[in-house]
Amino acid sequence: MNLSYLFFYPIFILFLTIFSLKILINFLNKRNILDIPQKRSNHNIPKPKCAGLIIVPIIIVSIFFFINLDLIKSEPWKYICYFTIVLFLTSFLDDIFNLPSSLRLLIQIISITLVLQFFDTYINEFMEKTFSQLNLFHKNELLKLIIKILLIIMWLWITNLFNFMDGIDGISASQLITFSLGIIILSLNSEMLLEFKYLGLIFFSSILGFLYWNQPPAKIFLGDCGSIPIGFLIGGICILSLLKLNNFIPTMILLLYYILDSSLTLANRILQKKNIFKAHSEHFYQKKVRSGWSHQQVLLKITTVNSILIIFALLYTNNKIPILICSILIVLSLLFWLSKKKT
Repeated sequence: MNLSYLFFYPIFILFLTIFSLKILINFLNKRNILDIPQKRSNHNIPKPKCAGLIIVPIIIVSIFFFINLDLIKSEPWKYICYFTIVLFLTSFLDDIFNLPSSLRLLIQIISITLVLQFFDTYINEFMEKTFSQLNLFHKNELLKLIIKILLIIMWLWITNLFNFMDGIDGISASQLITFSLGIIILSLNSEMLLEFKYLGLIFFSSILGFLYWNQPPAKIFLGDCGSIPIGFLIGGICILSLLKLNNFIPTMILLLYYILDSSLTLANRILQKKNIFKAHSEHFYQKKVRSGWSHQQVLLKITTVNSILIIFALLYTNNKIPILICSILIVLSLLFWLSKKKT
Protein backbone atom coordinates (compact mmCIF):
# COMPACT_ATOMS: atom_id res chain seq x y z
CA MET A 1 0.00 0.00 0.00
CA ASN A 2 1.33 3.38 -1.01
CA LEU A 3 2.20 5.34 2.14
CA SER A 4 0.65 8.49 0.69
CA TYR A 5 -2.87 7.07 0.96
CA LEU A 6 -2.41 6.29 4.66
CA PHE A 7 -0.39 9.32 5.74
CA PHE A 8 -0.10 12.19 3.28
CA TYR A 9 -3.69 12.23 2.01
CA PRO A 10 -5.23 12.48 5.52
CA ILE A 11 -2.82 15.34 6.30
CA PHE A 12 -3.91 17.01 3.07
CA ILE A 13 -7.57 16.64 4.11
CA LEU A 14 -6.79 18.03 7.57
CA PHE A 15 -5.22 21.26 6.31
CA LEU A 16 -7.70 21.61 3.44
CA THR A 17 -10.53 21.51 6.00
CA ILE A 18 -8.83 23.99 8.33
CA PHE A 19 -8.09 26.58 5.64
CA SER A 20 -11.41 26.13 3.81
CA LEU A 21 -13.34 26.63 7.05
CA LYS A 22 -11.33 29.78 7.75
CA ILE A 23 -12.50 31.20 4.43
CA LEU A 24 -16.09 30.13 5.14
CA ILE A 25 -16.04 31.67 8.63
CA ASN A 26 -14.86 35.01 7.24
CA PHE A 27 -17.47 34.89 4.47
CA LEU A 28 -20.35 34.09 6.84
CA ASN A 29 -19.28 36.77 9.31
CA LYS A 30 -19.05 39.42 6.59
CA ARG A 31 -22.46 38.44 5.21
CA ASN A 32 -23.90 38.28 8.74
CA ILE A 33 -25.08 34.70 8.14
CA LEU A 34 -25.07 33.64 11.78
CA ASP A 35 -26.75 31.29 14.22
CA ILE A 36 -28.66 33.63 16.53
CA PRO A 37 -28.89 32.41 20.15
CA GLN A 38 -32.38 31.42 21.29
CA LYS A 39 -33.85 30.53 24.66
CA ARG A 40 -32.83 26.88 24.28
CA SER A 41 -29.34 27.70 22.90
CA ASN A 42 -26.20 26.96 24.89
CA HIS A 43 -24.24 29.87 23.43
CA ASN A 44 -24.75 33.59 23.95
CA ILE A 45 -22.99 35.13 20.95
CA PRO A 46 -24.17 34.87 17.30
CA LYS A 47 -21.77 32.61 15.39
CA PRO A 48 -21.53 31.17 11.88
CA LYS A 49 -22.96 27.71 11.22
CA CYS A 50 -23.01 25.45 8.15
CA ALA A 51 -19.47 24.06 8.52
CA GLY A 52 -20.98 21.07 6.74
CA LEU A 53 -20.74 23.10 3.51
CA ILE A 54 -17.01 22.36 3.62
CA ILE A 55 -16.75 19.09 5.55
CA VAL A 56 -19.40 16.99 3.77
CA PRO A 57 -18.11 17.62 0.20
CA ILE A 58 -14.55 16.86 1.37
CA ILE A 59 -15.72 13.56 2.90
CA ILE A 60 -17.77 12.54 -0.14
CA VAL A 61 -15.02 13.39 -2.65
CA SER A 62 -12.51 11.51 -0.49
CA ILE A 63 -14.73 8.41 -0.39
CA PHE A 64 -15.03 8.44 -4.19
CA PHE A 65 -11.25 8.91 -4.39
CA PHE A 66 -10.69 5.77 -2.34
CA ILE A 67 -13.40 3.93 -4.32
CA ASN A 68 -11.46 4.78 -7.48
CA LEU A 69 -8.37 3.22 -5.87
CA ASP A 70 -10.38 0.06 -5.02
CA LEU A 71 -9.70 0.65 -1.32
CA ILE A 72 -13.39 1.19 -0.55
CA LYS A 73 -16.02 -0.99 -2.24
CA SER A 74 -17.96 0.79 -4.95
CA GLU A 75 -21.14 -0.91 -3.80
CA PRO A 76 -22.81 0.10 -1.60
CA TRP A 77 -20.72 3.20 -0.82
CA LYS A 78 -21.31 5.07 -4.05
CA TYR A 79 -25.07 4.78 -3.45
CA ILE A 80 -24.67 5.84 0.17
CA CYS A 81 -22.77 8.90 -1.06
CA TYR A 82 -25.43 9.75 -3.65
CA PHE A 83 -28.13 9.87 -0.99
CA THR A 84 -25.78 11.69 1.38
CA ILE A 85 -25.75 14.46 -1.22
CA VAL A 86 -29.57 14.50 -1.21
CA LEU A 87 -29.62 14.87 2.58
CA PHE A 88 -26.83 17.45 2.43
CA LEU A 89 -28.81 19.68 0.08
CA THR A 90 -32.04 19.22 2.03
CA SER A 91 -30.33 19.98 5.33
CA PHE A 92 -28.68 23.08 3.89
CA LEU A 93 -32.11 24.36 2.85
CA ASP A 94 -33.27 23.61 6.39
CA ASP A 95 -30.38 25.65 7.80
CA ILE A 96 -31.48 28.60 5.68
CA PHE A 97 -35.28 28.31 5.57
CA ASN A 98 -36.18 26.08 8.58
CA LEU A 99 -38.06 23.35 6.71
CA PRO A 100 -40.91 21.53 8.52
CA SER A 101 -39.67 18.58 10.60
CA SER A 102 -42.21 16.30 8.88
CA LEU A 103 -40.73 17.09 5.45
CA ARG A 104 -37.15 16.53 6.67
CA LEU A 105 -38.13 13.21 8.24
CA LEU A 106 -39.96 12.09 5.10
CA ILE A 107 -36.93 12.83 2.89
CA GLN A 108 -34.68 10.93 5.30
CA ILE A 109 -37.00 7.89 5.34
CA ILE A 110 -37.26 7.87 1.53
CA SER A 111 -33.47 8.20 1.15
CA ILE A 112 -32.76 5.35 3.58
CA THR A 113 -35.46 3.13 2.02
CA LEU A 114 -34.07 3.68 -1.48
CA VAL A 115 -30.42 3.14 -0.55
CA LEU A 116 -31.34 -0.12 1.21
CA GLN A 117 -32.48 -1.47 -2.16
CA PHE A 118 -28.78 -1.74 -3.00
CA PHE A 119 -28.17 -3.77 0.17
CA ASP A 120 -30.14 -6.84 -0.96
CA THR A 121 -27.05 -9.03 -1.25
CA TYR A 122 -25.91 -8.07 2.24
CA ILE A 123 -29.40 -8.57 3.69
CA ASN A 124 -29.72 -12.02 2.07
CA GLU A 125 -26.31 -13.03 3.42
CA PHE A 126 -27.29 -11.77 6.87
CA MET A 127 -30.53 -13.78 6.80
CA GLU A 128 -28.68 -16.88 5.61
CA LYS A 129 -26.11 -16.70 8.40
CA THR A 130 -28.51 -15.63 11.13
CA PHE A 131 -31.70 -17.59 10.53
CA SER A 132 -30.85 -20.65 8.42
CA GLN A 133 -29.82 -22.80 11.40
CA LEU A 134 -32.95 -21.73 13.28
CA ASN A 135 -35.24 -22.96 10.47
CA LEU A 136 -36.90 -19.56 10.25
CA PHE A 137 -37.43 -19.62 6.49
CA HIS A 138 -34.39 -17.49 5.81
CA LYS A 139 -35.64 -16.61 2.32
CA ASN A 140 -39.09 -15.60 3.51
CA GLU A 141 -40.07 -12.23 2.02
CA LEU A 142 -42.06 -11.20 5.10
CA LEU A 143 -39.02 -11.73 7.31
CA LYS A 144 -36.93 -9.74 4.84
CA LEU A 145 -39.45 -6.90 4.93
CA ILE A 146 -39.39 -6.86 8.74
CA ILE A 147 -35.59 -6.72 8.71
CA LYS A 148 -35.64 -3.81 6.24
CA ILE A 149 -38.11 -1.88 8.40
CA LEU A 150 -35.91 -2.40 11.46
CA LEU A 151 -32.86 -1.29 9.45
CA ILE A 152 -34.69 1.86 8.33
CA ILE A 153 -35.57 2.72 11.93
CA MET A 154 -32.01 2.07 13.10
CA TRP A 155 -30.42 4.07 10.27
CA LEU A 156 -32.90 6.91 10.77
CA TRP A 157 -32.06 7.06 14.47
CA ILE A 158 -28.29 7.11 13.93
CA THR A 159 -28.68 9.75 11.20
CA ASN A 160 -30.39 12.07 13.65
CA LEU A 161 -28.15 11.31 16.65
CA PHE A 162 -25.56 13.85 15.57
CA ASN A 163 -28.24 16.47 14.95
CA PHE A 164 -29.85 15.90 18.36
CA MET A 165 -26.55 15.88 20.23
CA ASP A 166 -24.71 18.70 18.48
CA GLY A 167 -25.55 21.28 21.14
CA ILE A 168 -22.28 22.44 22.72
CA ASP A 169 -18.86 23.35 21.40
CA GLY A 170 -16.80 20.39 20.20
CA ILE A 171 -19.16 17.59 21.25
CA SER A 172 -19.91 16.08 17.83
CA ALA A 173 -16.32 16.59 16.67
CA SER A 174 -15.09 14.76 19.77
CA GLN A 175 -17.57 11.90 19.28
CA LEU A 176 -16.66 11.53 15.60
CA ILE A 177 -12.92 11.58 16.28
CA THR A 178 -13.10 8.86 18.94
CA PHE A 179 -15.46 6.82 16.73
CA SER A 180 -13.08 7.17 13.77
CA LEU A 181 -10.06 6.19 15.87
CA GLY A 182 -11.97 3.18 17.14
CA ILE A 183 -12.87 1.79 13.73
CA ILE A 184 -9.35 2.49 12.41
CA ILE A 185 -7.79 0.48 15.25
CA LEU A 186 -10.38 -2.31 14.96
CA SER A 187 -9.71 -2.52 11.20
CA LEU A 188 -5.94 -2.61 11.71
CA ASN A 189 -6.47 -5.49 14.14
CA SER A 190 -8.44 -7.30 11.39
CA GLU A 191 -11.55 -7.14 13.55
CA MET A 192 -13.58 -5.03 11.09
CA LEU A 193 -13.97 -4.66 7.36
CA LEU A 194 -10.67 -3.35 5.96
CA GLU A 195 -12.39 -0.53 4.07
CA PHE A 196 -13.52 0.92 7.40
CA LYS A 197 -9.88 1.84 8.00
CA TYR A 198 -9.98 4.25 5.08
CA LEU A 199 -13.40 5.58 6.03
CA GLY A 200 -12.04 6.16 9.52
CA LEU A 201 -9.05 8.06 8.15
CA ILE A 202 -11.32 10.27 6.06
CA PHE A 203 -13.57 11.10 9.00
CA PHE A 204 -10.72 11.52 11.48
CA SER A 205 -8.71 13.97 9.38
CA SER A 206 -11.66 16.07 8.18
CA ILE A 207 -13.32 16.26 11.61
CA LEU A 208 -10.00 17.06 13.28
CA GLY A 209 -9.82 20.06 10.94
CA PHE A 210 -13.34 21.01 12.01
CA LEU A 211 -12.45 20.64 15.70
CA TYR A 212 -9.72 23.24 15.20
CA TRP A 213 -12.51 25.81 14.74
CA ASN A 214 -15.23 24.13 16.82
CA GLN A 215 -13.32 23.59 20.07
CA PRO A 216 -14.49 25.82 22.95
CA PRO A 217 -15.05 28.66 22.32
CA ALA A 218 -16.33 27.61 18.89
CA LYS A 219 -15.84 29.85 15.87
CA ILE A 220 -18.36 27.91 13.74
CA PHE A 221 -21.04 25.25 14.18
CA LEU A 222 -21.62 22.13 12.11
CA GLY A 223 -25.19 22.99 11.12
CA ASP A 224 -27.83 20.56 9.89
CA CYS A 225 -26.03 20.40 6.54
CA GLY A 226 -23.15 18.79 8.43
CA SER A 227 -24.76 16.78 11.23
CA ILE A 228 -27.44 15.00 9.17
CA PRO A 229 -25.25 13.83 6.22
CA ILE A 230 -22.44 12.80 8.57
CA GLY A 231 -24.91 10.91 10.76
CA PHE A 232 -26.20 9.19 7.62
CA LEU A 233 -22.67 8.09 6.66
CA ILE A 234 -21.97 6.82 10.19
CA GLY A 235 -25.28 4.96 9.99
CA GLY A 236 -24.03 3.28 6.81
CA ILE A 237 -20.97 2.01 8.67
CA CYS A 238 -23.15 0.66 11.49
CA ILE A 239 -25.63 -1.03 9.13
CA LEU A 240 -22.82 -2.71 7.18
CA SER A 241 -21.12 -3.93 10.35
CA LEU A 242 -24.46 -5.46 11.39
CA LEU A 243 -25.28 -7.11 8.06
CA LYS A 244 -21.74 -8.46 7.65
CA LEU A 245 -21.84 -9.71 11.27
CA ASN A 246 -18.55 -7.91 11.66
CA ASN A 247 -18.09 -6.38 15.12
CA PHE A 248 -21.45 -4.65 15.25
CA ILE A 249 -21.48 -4.45 19.06
CA PRO A 250 -18.00 -2.84 19.26
CA THR A 251 -19.19 -0.30 16.69
CA MET A 252 -22.18 0.50 18.88
CA ILE A 253 -19.95 0.72 21.96
CA LEU A 254 -18.04 3.52 20.24
CA LEU A 255 -21.32 5.46 19.91
CA LEU A 256 -22.76 4.40 23.25
CA TYR A 257 -22.71 7.80 24.94
CA TYR A 258 -24.60 9.45 22.08
CA ILE A 259 -27.04 6.54 21.91
CA LEU A 260 -27.89 6.50 25.62
CA ASP A 261 -28.04 10.27 26.14
CA SER A 262 -30.35 10.81 23.17
CA SER A 263 -32.46 7.65 23.72
CA LEU A 264 -33.08 8.29 27.42
CA THR A 265 -33.86 11.95 26.71
CA LEU A 266 -36.33 10.94 23.99
CA ALA A 267 -37.96 8.36 26.27
CA ASN A 268 -38.33 10.97 29.00
CA ARG A 269 -39.97 13.44 26.61
CA ILE A 270 -42.38 10.74 25.42
CA LEU A 271 -43.33 9.91 29.03
CA GLN A 272 -43.93 13.62 29.67
CA LYS A 273 -46.06 13.78 26.50
CA LYS A 274 -43.86 16.46 24.95
CA ASN A 275 -43.42 17.02 21.22
CA ILE A 276 -40.41 14.84 20.31
CA PHE A 277 -39.89 16.74 17.06
CA LYS A 278 -39.60 20.13 18.75
CA ALA A 279 -36.09 21.43 19.43
CA HIS A 280 -35.19 21.47 23.12
CA SER A 281 -32.30 21.63 25.58
CA GLU A 282 -33.07 18.63 27.78
CA HIS A 283 -30.13 16.38 26.93
CA PHE A 284 -27.92 15.44 29.86
CA TYR A 285 -24.95 17.44 28.59
CA GLN A 286 -27.13 20.50 27.98
CA LYS A 287 -28.45 20.41 31.53
CA LYS A 288 -24.87 20.29 32.85
CA VAL A 289 -23.85 23.37 30.86
CA ARG A 290 -26.99 25.21 31.96
CA SER A 291 -26.21 24.38 35.59
CA GLY A 292 -23.01 26.44 35.34
CA TRP A 293 -20.33 24.10 33.99
CA SER A 294 -18.34 25.33 30.98
CA HIS A 295 -18.46 23.70 27.55
CA GLN A 296 -14.81 22.74 27.98
CA GLN A 297 -15.36 21.01 31.33
CA VAL A 298 -18.31 18.98 30.04
CA LEU A 299 -16.53 18.15 26.79
CA LEU A 300 -13.46 16.88 28.67
CA LYS A 301 -15.57 14.43 30.71
CA ILE A 302 -17.41 13.16 27.63
CA THR A 303 -14.20 12.77 25.61
CA THR A 304 -12.57 10.85 28.47
CA VAL A 305 -15.44 8.36 28.58
CA ASN A 306 -15.48 8.04 24.77
CA SER A 307 -11.74 7.29 24.86
CA ILE A 308 -12.32 4.54 27.43
CA LEU A 309 -15.05 3.14 25.18
CA ILE A 310 -12.43 2.69 22.43
CA ILE A 311 -10.52 0.37 24.78
CA PHE A 312 -13.72 -1.51 25.66
CA ALA A 313 -14.55 -1.93 21.96
CA LEU A 314 -11.11 -3.47 21.39
CA LEU A 315 -11.52 -5.85 24.35
CA TYR A 316 -15.07 -6.91 23.48
CA THR A 317 -14.24 -9.98 21.38
CA ASN A 318 -12.63 -11.90 24.24
CA ASN A 319 -14.88 -10.68 27.07
CA LYS A 320 -18.23 -9.95 25.48
CA ILE A 321 -20.75 -9.77 28.34
CA PRO A 322 -18.45 -8.21 30.99
CA ILE A 323 -17.18 -5.57 28.53
CA LEU A 324 -20.70 -4.71 27.36
CA ILE A 325 -21.85 -4.33 30.97
CA CYS A 326 -18.82 -2.17 31.83
CA SER A 327 -19.45 0.01 28.77
CA ILE A 328 -23.06 0.62 29.74
CA LEU A 329 -22.15 1.29 33.37
CA ILE A 330 -19.45 3.85 32.58
CA VAL A 331 -21.80 5.76 30.26
CA LEU A 332 -24.59 5.64 32.84
CA SER A 333 -22.16 6.99 35.43
CA LEU A 334 -21.33 9.85 33.05
CA LEU A 335 -25.03 10.56 32.54
CA PHE A 336 -25.52 10.56 36.31
CA TRP A 337 -22.72 13.13 36.68
CA LEU A 338 -24.16 15.23 33.87
CA SER A 339 -27.59 15.21 35.52
CA LYS A 340 -26.26 16.62 38.81
CA LYS A 341 -26.46 20.38 39.23
CA LYS A 342 -23.39 22.41 40.10
CA THR A 343 -23.15 23.03 43.84
